[in-house]
Amino acid sequence: MAAEYKHILVGVDGSRQARRTLDKAIAVAVRNEAELIIVTIMSGGDYVGLGSDTQVGFGYVDQQVMDEARQDLEAQVDKYRRKAQDAGVKQVVTAVFYGHAKVDLARTLPKEYHADLIMLGATGVNVVERMLMGSTASYVVANAICDVLIVRTDIHNQAGKATQLPTE
Repeated sequence: MAAEYKHILVGVDGSRQARRTLDKAIAVAVRNEAELIIVTIMSGGDYVGLGSDTQVGFGYVDQQVMDEARQDLEAQVDKYRRKAQDAGVKQVVTAVFYGHAKVDLARTLPKEYHADLIMLGATGVNVVERMLMGSTASYVVANAICDVLIVRTDIHNQAGKATQLPTE
């Protein structure tokens, strides 16, 4: 009997690569009749001047900015949830966490959700950030407590554009 995955954790960050990963995770979840756990992790570096897309000045975090960002991310993962359900995934869990993406995706969240597969895009940051911080995907591959699948291609195994979410 072939191995089946029953609890698939997919990390998303809004990037095109994350949308590709979601598409493949949905296909795997449907094929395995598995629960799909869609998560995104808010990192403090995104909001205090440490990343490329900072929203406030160095050393200062405005709670309103954080709350608005969380609401935007919750709306995004809710769209992903609907997409998965429309594709036939029966059990979909979504969550937005504040934490450290590498550690949370490799250890904390797989334990919490009893994940037996983690699916991630090959990269969601630019080359400079990857050199300074290290790739989240690389860290998760090296430290995960379960199997990891790194997605580099679209649902048809072609390098190209990810499918677009429906606009509302």
